[in-house]
Amino acid sequence: MKGWTIVFQGPDYAAGVVLASLEAAGFRAEVMTDTGHLWPGLAAEESRVFVPEEQAGEALRMIESEFPAEPPGAG
Repeated sequence: MKGWTIVFQGPDYAAGVVLASLEAAGFRAEVMTDTGHLWPGLAAEESRVFVPEEQAGEALRMIESEFPAEPPGAG
C-alpha cells in the first residue's frame, strides 16, 4: 500500500486490538489479513496493521507503550 507503513504484524485477534487502540487514539489505520484459506476469519491468521507513513513513528511508540514485549514485572 503506497504511502502506508506496517506498524504491527501478528495474529488476526491481536491485530484487531492494535487497530482499535490506534483508532481510539486518533490514528488513521487499516488492517489486512492474509487468509490463504477458502473461508477467512480464523483468529490465528496473520494480519498486518498499516498507518499513513507520516503517522508511523508516533503509532509505533504508542504500540510499544500500550503492548510491551515483556509484561510488567517479568524478568
